[in-house]
Parts: sequence; C-alpha cells; structure tokens
Amino acid sequence: MNENKNKKAQEIWQAVLGKIEMKVPKASFQTWLKDTSGVAFDEQNSTINVKVNSSFTAQYLQERMAGIIERELNNVSGKTVQVNYLQGSEIVRSSKTDSTSTTIKKDPKNIFPLNPNYTFDSFVVGDTNQLAFAGAQAVSSNPGIAFNPVVFYSGVGLGKTHLLHAIGHSLRNQGKNVLYITSEEFTNQYIASIKNQTTESFRVNFRNVDALLIDDLQFLIGKEQTQEGFFHTFNELHMQNKQIVVALDRPLSKLDVLEPRITSRLSGGLTADIQKPSYETRIAILQSKASTLEVQLPNNIYEIMAKKASSNIRQLEGVLNRVAAWSQFNGNKATSNELLNFISNDFDFSYQSVPTFTSEDVIKAVCEHFSITKDQIKGKQRRKNFLIPRQIVMYVLREETSMSLSAIGKVLGNRDHSTVLHGCLKISELIHSDDNIKKQIFNIKDTLLEINS
Repeated sequence: MNENKNKKAQEIWQAVLGKIEMKVPKASFQTWLKDTSGVAFDEQNSTINVKVNSSFTAQYLQERMAGIIERELNNVSGKTVQVNYLQGSEIVRSSKTDSTSTTIKKDPKNIFPLNPNYTFDSFVVGDTNQLAFAGAQAVSSNPGIAFNPVVFYSGVGLGKTHLLHAIGHSLRNQGKNVLYITSEEFTNQYIASIKNQTTESFRVNFRNVDALLIDDLQFLIGKEQTQEGFFHTFNELHMQNKQIVVALDRPLSKLDVLEPRITSRLSGGLTADIQKPSYETRIAILQSKASTLEVQLPNNIYEIMAKKASSNIRQLEGVLNRVAAWSQFNGNKATSNELLNFISNDFDFSYQSVPTFTSEDVIKAVCEHFSITKDQIKGKQRRKNFLIPRQIVMYVLREETSMSLSAIGKVLGNRDHSTVLHGCLKISELIHSDDNIKKQIFNIKDTLLEINS
C-alpha cells in the first residue's frame, strides 16, 4: 500500500514539476524545485508529501510559490490537494502560518535526502558521459582512494546531480556516512553557524563524514567567507582520505573569480566533463524514463521529443513527464496523431538551448543593441539610457547563466548584490508592463543564441 502511495506521489509531483518548469524562470526552478520529490500521496485526505533539502526551501515554496504549485497540482490531480513539505521525516511549517517551532531531526541522511530515482542503474551512459560515469563508479567502489577529489562539470541538466546522488546511494548502501548538499545550503549552514556561534557544531557535521558531495559549487563565487569555510573543510577531509565530489557548470579553468587555492586543490583529482547527449542517447534516456513511469509511447514520439528537446536531460524529463501525464489521464489510449498535436500545441521550444555564452558576450550584445560602450554600461552614471541596459545585463545573466548576484555585480563595475537584485526585479516588472522592453530582450537573446550556435 505504501509503495503505491509513493509511486503515485512520484508520478503526480513529476508531472507538476514538468508543468512548472515551463512557466517559471530557469534560475527559480533550479534553485527551489529541481531537487524536490514526491514521497507519499493520500488520496482519501487529498494530501501529498514532498521532500525538500532544507526548511528554508520549504518556507520559500510555501510563501512565494504556493500559487503556481497549487494551481498545477490541482490541474494534474483533478482536485484540490494540500502539500506537506518534509525535511527528513518531519513536516516543515511556514512561519507565516504556524508560529510554533518544528523540531527537525539532525541526522545528515535525513537533512539532505537523495533522490531515489537518481541511481547508477537509471543513468543512461553514452559517448558524452562515459568518463564521468566511470569515475563515479570508481569512487563508489574505492572512496577516498580511486580519485580524490572528483569534479564533474557540464551545462545545465546533463547529469551532474544524477551522478552525485548515485554515488551517495552506493556509498550509503555500504554503510558509509554520506553528506550531499548544494553550495547554497552549505552557505546557509555556514552563515548560520557564525551568526549563532555554533561553528564547532558546523565543523563536526561537515568533517565527520566518509564522503562530502557538493552540487553547484560555482555559486560560492563572490562569497569569500563561505569559500574560507569550504577550503578548511576540504583540507580536513582530504587529509583523512575522505571522498570529496563536487559538481560545476563550467571547467575549473573558467572559475577565475573563485579563490585560486580552491581551484588548485580541486584540479588535483579527476575532472570529467559531460557534454550534451547525442540524438541516439536522448532516445534511450526517454525510453528508460518512460519505463520508470510505466508508460509506453510510439517510437516516433520518442524521436520527435528527442529532436525538440535537444539541450539537456532535464528538458527531456520535463517534456516526457507532461506527455506521460497527458497520455495517462487519457487512459493511455491517445493515438500517435493526438500525441503529436499535444507536443506541437503545448510546448514552446524557442529558447531551449543551453547557453554557453559568457558575461562578456551578454555585455557586448546589450551594448551593440543600445549603441553604448562597455565603459558606459559598467560605469556609475544613472541616466536612463545607461541604467536600463545595465539592468537588462543583470537580468539576462541571472536568468540565462548560473552566476550569483555577487558575481554579476563584480563584472558590472563591482556593484553589490542588492543592486543587482533590484535591477533584476525592475526588468522583471517591465517585461510584464512594457512590450518594447520585452521585445528588446527577445532580440538580445536571439543575438546570444546566434553566438551560442
């Protein structure tokens, strides 16, 4: 019975994520939703339990994204469903709706859960990820000995997180104490330990492990104090031959604003990149995911989806989740033509390539579009003809790259993160109220996509 509840929860929540991914900014989805998972669905009480990485994530989803989550959840399930967010085995209550404090279990295995779907068995190996997969298996067999540290890097949604979770599952099955965490949560924990004067507890939690797996390490850029904490944690674990695995969105050589002493230590182990999957690999991924969802689609549908969503695996999953959900809600009786119509009518693939352009590419494109110079866009003048282009650079970098607010500020004349955040919010508002601004941003993105191609 519990197994059915878990399976139903996974199906519903994956379908919801597939819908939301198409409607919210990429950065928002990756930060708050990509690592969530449905763990139990109670049809009688109309509730679904969703596992999150931290209480901070749960509160953000409850307070800032409740509307779109409830709407898509109701659309998928066909009725009103209440969401309970779990950290470990405890429900996390929003401070706005429940003033009582919730006790969260401090077992690291519960605080930082692994996605049950991300295992070695479910990872589809192709020509573009063979080295990374082999390296992941090697450190799972001989942690701290085979390769240490291990660095995976790739564009968004190509399997880095999957491999981190797969390593975590394998080591935990061997009885190892494994800590998986995003760099954002690592930062939150480190800052909290300083604020609450619990740095000793922080050191114990992060250094008494057999393996430390950190996702999206590039988000430490611009956070000098947190980099200091990571540096000392790395050194302590490495000296004890404890396994360290990190994931990045770019090669180490391009982490020019991360402290050199950190990149130097990371380069001392195995570095493996993951490229975009080939057409054949994309079809194999779709068929594997469809098998997990227990849905069968005509071969030509797999082929079309593989062509439409060619940029990354997460796009493939998002497309497949929606198609699978639609097919299941139609009793798995949808014809090939009906599925084709659904794909062509319901998806916008205009901007689905993984951007490989740099901050300088964005600055150059915006400068050329508005006929201004780089010095003017990076300068201090606040005239509207300089300020709006500057804020557009902030917005595009925030939405289309994984740069932190601090890193964006650094390339725009050493502005602070609050200025960048204000600029991003300003452009977000203008997009909805000013069609001219919206059109200009589309034109700039078109220019960048040409650079990318």
